[in-house]
Amino acid sequence: MADRTVLVVTSLEDVTADLVINALNQRGVPVTRVDPAGIGATLTFAARIGDPGDGWGGELRTGSRDLDLTQVRSVYHGRPGPWRFEYLPGQARDFSTAEARHGLGGLLAALPVLHVNHPLANARAEYKPAQLQVASELGFRVPATLITNSLAAAREFVAEHSPVVYKTFRGVPPADGHAGAIWTQRIEADDLDESLAVTAHLFQAEMVDKIADARVTVVGRKVFASLIETPDRLLDWRAGDWDQLSCTPVDVPERVTKGMYRYLDRFGLTFGCFDFVVDRERHFHWLECNPNGQWGFLPDSALIADAFAALLQAG
Repeated sequence: MADRTVLVVTSLEDVTADLVINALNQRGVPVTRVDPAGIGATLTFAARIGDPGDGWGGELRTGSRDLDLTQVRSVYHGRPGPWRFEYLPGQARDFSTAEARHGLGGLLAALPVLHVNHPLANARAEYKPAQLQVASELGFRVPATLITNSLAAAREFVAEHSPVVYKTFRGVPPADGHAGAIWTQRIEADDLDESLAVTAHLFQAEMVDKIADARVTVVGRKVFASLIETPDRLLDWRAGDWDQLSCTPVDVPERVTKGMYRYLDRFGLTFGCFDFVVDRERHFHWLECNPNGQWGFLPDSALIADAFAALLQAG
């Protein structure tokens, strides 16, 4: 297995994946980086199956690498670029996108090796209702939460649990080449109107005794935890200048650590970025788990990258 390759599925712009690749290089592990979005222009592949008991064989070729699919030891799934079929008319574009996603994307996900994380596991774990349900079942401190499109229900919840915050489920899709964002924000009853009925909304009771946020990155069974504070104590630290963040190490209670392990196991995940609110008694209150979260900005990013490299090397 010494010469088998770690396949890194992501875009060239994924700087977090750069850290993992650098750690793999330091360990002397062969790496092939592939962005599925390059299909056609810079990526060709041919995979074969047919004999009883055999898996997929064949090759994948980029502008700089040829990869034997039978020699993949593990797959790291980062953040691939968007499919590049803009030059095709509408129906042909949609058809080509679906065929590439199910054909090439499905092939890479079907390789019988360690996936960090498997795309299907990531997809299951991205739904906040499922996250909250599992977190509650595992005994985490979960804030009172309402998911609704009912104006009456939302106003009743605000009256009962004020202060209340609003969060998006998936964020704002990019438009005209620009990314958008709606950060966590406080909501009063007067902020709500009939337009709420258009789609689903998530409201939560705010943790008023918060002293800081905590980002806990779990890779396999290794835990890396930081308290995150902003100079102006923002409600949502992601909304500020990340260069101004204060990140300091923090000990995670054993109960929380064991809960995170069980959470990852429930969703079939190898890695997750957990977000908590920490109160004055140092209790950790659940916010969410991003199964493909960012950790490159954290002070222990080199150690996190090496933890990924160790997992991927073991395969």
